[in-house]
Amino acid sequence: MPKSNISKPLAQVHPEILYAGVDLALLKNVVVVINQYAERLDQFSFSQDRPGYDYFLQRLEELRLKARASEVVVAMEPSNYFWKLLARELEQQQIAYRLVNAYTVKKHREGDQLDRSKDDQRDARQIAELSRTGHYTQTRLQQGVYEDLRQYATLYDQLQRSIRREKQVLWGLVGQIFPELFLVFQDLQGETCQALLATCTPAAFIRQMTLETFLAKVRSAFSGRRLMVSKLRKLYTLAATSLGLTDGLPAIQLAIHLHSAHLQSVQQQAQQVAQAMTDCLNSLPESPYLLSVVTLGPVSAAIFLAEIGDPHRYHSAAQWVKLAGIQPTPNTSGKKQRSRTPMSHQGRPRLRTLLYFTCLRLIQHDIHFARLYANLQRRQNNPLTKMQALGVLMNKLLHILWALINNQAFYQPAFSPSS
Repeated sequence: MPKSNISKPLAQVHPEILYAGVDLALLKNVVVVINQYAERLDQFSFSQDRPGYDYFLQRLEELRLKARASEVVVAMEPSNYFWKLLARELEQQQIAYRLVNAYTVKKHREGDQLDRSKDDQRDARQIAELSRTGHYTQTRLQQGVYEDLRQYATLYDQLQRSIRREKQVLWGLVGQIFPELFLVFQDLQGETCQALLATCTPAAFIRQMTLETFLAKVRSAFSGRRLMVSKLRKLYTLAATSLGLTDGLPAIQLAIHLHSAHLQSVQQQAQQVAQAMTDCLNSLPESPYLLSVVTLGPVSAAIFLAEIGDPHRYHSAAQWVKLAGIQPTPNTSGKKQRSRTPMSHQGRPRLRTLLYFTCLRLIQHDIHFARLYANLQRRQNNPLTKMQALGVLMNKLLHILWALINNQAFYQPAFSPSS
């Protein structure tokens, strides 16, 4: 059994296999085909449409027959969405394909081309060569509900980024015209604060009103259950001596209205996507076992399955650890040592972030996780820092989730002993 990361892929190299490297692009894809001796047998291009794909497949088959090869293995970078289109076609035609990391292609090309020359033909040749030498990943397209979850998770992540961006813009706008407002309202999304933003945000406008007029104006736009009158009174007092701008106020206030409306719209969209993710999650057999972990909500569980795909494609929890990029990876050079147990950070960042925050919640709500977290930092031999201890817990959580799914068991604190 090969033990190294590269020996197993190399064991799959046979003299009767041809290697086709494809440099994907929007309109034209470039292909270079080599044999087991790295000799170039063919070079051509095909368009990103049905006639182009048919020509690509026909040319590969003609080349295979001419070289008397058993098969042609196609390799490509996971570029944009292009690789999914080609991968789906190859799967339907039962043609093996491999994915080569774009960073690996760049560094190997720079090592081979000292003048830093770059073009589509060189990239395609480099991709084929990396496939021949075993420098590729086993990534495959997800199927069915798992692909739906993957798409939903990507959309949800985009919407969450838009929400954070809109909130930052709102904070900047409000800070210009009434910086003292943040002393009263820490959250601009509250019902009272939303009514304030919709009517009379600038401090220069507020101090020109009487207190009764100000309260009545905010109340006219309020649609919640209880208006926070005491906070509005405090805000009215602060407006009298506010440092807020007095010029350009109509334009800034219009910007606040537009960004507030957009923020509410994006938040509603995020709720719709979250509901769709929950519905997908509930249709999967792994759902009840994942949700038995109290700190793992429906959205988090859905994102977890979106990142790993079908759990039964994996052979061990160690593969999940590597997928998340949380395995300890040495990083030393001479006397220089970045950390005793550094994470590789070469996996999927969304999965890694999910594990990080889930473990933080487990430390607060699960006494066994909290005790293990403390013991890792206080032990006499090789005590860990807080981040290193969290890395251990993230690793442990993945092994627990693996056990829950494969044993079809519900989570119990006894699964996480404190030592």
